[in-house]
Amino acid sequence: MPIIKNNNEAVVRWALTAVLGVGAYLFWFKGYPYAMGYQEQFQLFLFDSSYFAERIAVPGGLGTYVAEFLTQFYNSPAIGAIVIAAVYVLLQRLVWMIAKNNMRKDDNPWLAYILSFVPSLMIWYQMGDESTMLAYSVSLIFALVFMLLLPRGCITGVCSSLVAIPVVYWLIGPVVFVFAIYSGVKIAGQFKTRLSAIAIVILSLVYALVWILVSASFVPYPLYRLFVGIYYYRFIEVIPYTLIIITIITLLLAIIPIHLSIKNTKILIPVSGIAVAGLAVIMIPKAYNDLKYDLVEYDWLVRQQRWNDVIAKSERKQPSLPMSVCATNLALGMTGQLGDRCFDFFQHGTEGLLPEFERNFSTTMLTGDVYFLLGLVNTSQRYAFEAMESVPNYNKSARAIKRLAETNLINGQYAVARKYLAMLKKTIYYRLWAERRLEMIDNPRLIEENNVYGYLRKVRLADDFLFSDKEVDKICGQLLMRNKENMMAMQYLLVYPLLNRDFPTFMEYSTYIKTLKNYTPRAAVEAMALAYAQQRKLPQAEIQRYQGCSTWRYLLGN
Repeated sequence: MPIIKNNNEAVVRWALTAVLGVGAYLFWFKGYPYAMGYQEQFQLFLFDSSYFAERIAVPGGLGTYVAEFLTQFYNSPAIGAIVIAAVYVLLQRLVWMIAKNNMRKDDNPWLAYILSFVPSLMIWYQMGDESTMLAYSVSLIFALVFMLLLPRGCITGVCSSLVAIPVVYWLIGPVVFVFAIYSGVKIAGQFKTRLSAIAIVILSLVYALVWILVSASFVPYPLYRLFVGIYYYRFIEVIPYTLIIITIITLLLAIIPIHLSIKNTKILIPVSGIAVAGLAVIMIPKAYNDLKYDLVEYDWLVRQQRWNDVIAKSERKQPSLPMSVCATNLALGMTGQLGDRCFDFFQHGTEGLLPEFERNFSTTMLTGDVYFLLGLVNTSQRYAFEAMESVPNYNKSARAIKRLAETNLINGQYAVARKYLAMLKKTIYYRLWAERRLEMIDNPRLIEENNVYGYLRKVRLADDFLFSDKEVDKICGQLLMRNKENMMAMQYLLVYPLLNRDFPTFMEYSTYIKTLKNYTPRAAVEAMALAYAQQRKLPQAEIQRYQGCSTWRYLLGN
């Protein structure tokens, strides 16, 4: 009977673990696939010995290398969600295995099992901060694995720790403190006096601390960064205190069963289970800020050129920030609807067409996409450089490298394009894409025949020059003079003065466009009607017809 009971309990525990895994998978795959795409685009994992050497040359390098290997699979939301769910499940099972190994035979295991979910749930919550890197979770998992592998016995434990602590530190970074303190506690258990036990734990901690201080002489990073992890958090100047808290809680859950016997827990177990589950359900969604992740989703949809999905998203919820308005206007322009529907959506002035330049690695990429699709290939290239160089942890960006390869391909700079494509050939997800572009270099006729590259070669401004964000209309005018079939430039040129509420300039541009093409979209018609109404040249019936339309509301400031 006890065997049957134990088997049933094991099944229940695995079922609860499965709930964690399935819940995490659905959360990421259905709810936040774009958040995974956001993470993937700011790294470039290469199957290259130099890349491995570069990572392993700094503390925490192995954890970072494995994490970046896994992060590249975020390119596929289904696989990426499996990766994240597996990380949560593995972390939970390791915490539970360590706690179970440290229990007494007569302890009730259920409280420790319920609490083993806490680190995974805390990391799930923490990943709502888009700057939290997977390297932290992977490094913590490595630390727990090393803890499970610790040998028994005092002398053996001491010798193993003396060798293991510096090695483990170099492999996974400052979460070595979890391993160091835990190994000290396990060794201290062999001593009879409390004073000796405490001294062993302190010596183990100091030993790990000394190795971190020693490593500061060999790596070009601030000392504080070595204590909080080089690749745990994207912004190197920020100390992620929440990650420190998660580390401490994980350590406590591992060592508490060594010193605390838990037997009578009839009330504590259900209360703990309800509390952990309740807090997870309430708190985790709150970590994923709607406004911030709306921008992430817009950027993801633009990157995939899912224009109808961008418009559908804006129809469900009006965009409110310059970048979300910019994405909406770009999608309208790419589907030929900008002149008709721009004022159906909230507009943020001319910033809604092209936001002012910010040295920001996330928003710069989207703005660069607008310039690229307008035909300003050189400007798009500069933005790709700026975006990659401003990534806070100095990673290369797969998205930026792709764009740099494309711009050089279009401009005929084949040697430079080949350099970027050679890098992309060393990846999983971009290899075939790169090989097809390398074929274009060998056969330039394929570039001309490509729908995007061939078109951009015809409409691009070949001269390299700088211009002000306040002169977008003039640049669009130059694009239109370069190629009268550039409908994106035509739409942007017509809408720009309307967003400025500049009627004289609008009428001038509208007249010029009429000489090129019979293009008078709804917004232009409604704007002309307002101009005539203000000059008392529009019949009352026509005024009533247009009154209240979206264009009039915007132009009149309503």
